[in-house]
Amino acid sequence: MSRPERTLAAWRPAAIVWDLDGTLVESAPDLATALNTLLNEQGQHGHAVDRVRPMIGGGVARLIERGFRAAGSPLAAEDCEALVPRFMELYTACATRSTRLVPHARDTLLHFYHAGVRQAICTNKPLGVTRLILDALDIAGFFNAVVGGDSTAEKKPHPLPLQTCLAELGVQAGEALMVGDSGADVGAAQAAGVTVVLVPDGYTGVPAASLGADFVIENLSRLPSRLGHGHSARRTG
Repeated sequence: MSRPERTLAAWRPAAIVWDLDGTLVESAPDLATALNTLLNEQGQHGHAVDRVRPMIGGGVARLIERGFRAAGSPLAAEDCEALVPRFMELYTACATRSTRLVPHARDTLLHFYHAGVRQAICTNKPLGVTRLILDALDIAGFFNAVVGGDSTAEKKPHPLPLQTCLAELGVQAGEALMVGDSGADVGAAQAAGVTVVLVPDGYTGVPAASLGADFVIENLSRLPSRLGHGHSARRTG
């Protein structure tokens, strides 16, 4: 069962597990570039970045499925899977072109790093390109574990990826916090017995407050104070 919100200010988690896309990084422009190139190769029209944003989450095959369906040419699941390797070729070539950290991400990661909180990434994005992005943004050193969408047999909202993170971090579910932006993050956290907080401006087509998280924060700078870490994370320049 999730920790009641009223106790969060007195709780210091031993570990924080972060989602990536929409939570720590704004990756929609590069994902849209790869998706639109794939669509064009298949004779379909592409989509504006704002239309691609709510398609993100659930893994590459789901993004492909949503992209083709929105273009008016839905594909069977096996056909989407068959296009995954080509999408990954396209995406790997542009994955760090426009992707950037969301506001306050670096300072918040740095705050918890200095506070001795173990941190991990749990994403449905494949592991190889995840590490490429973490290195390009110079944040790989903040994380004690990284679990990608191809690291386990399941993807979020199944709890296995999050449970794998916890095992690699050496912490129990009740000692950890999940920070994400979507129903997949909430589902994985609740199934694993982990407290979950959402940011409101991620990649979801519905309001974050309606997804059943333990709480929603205005932005990442507010997380330290919500957990009783004193002042919110401040920009360092």
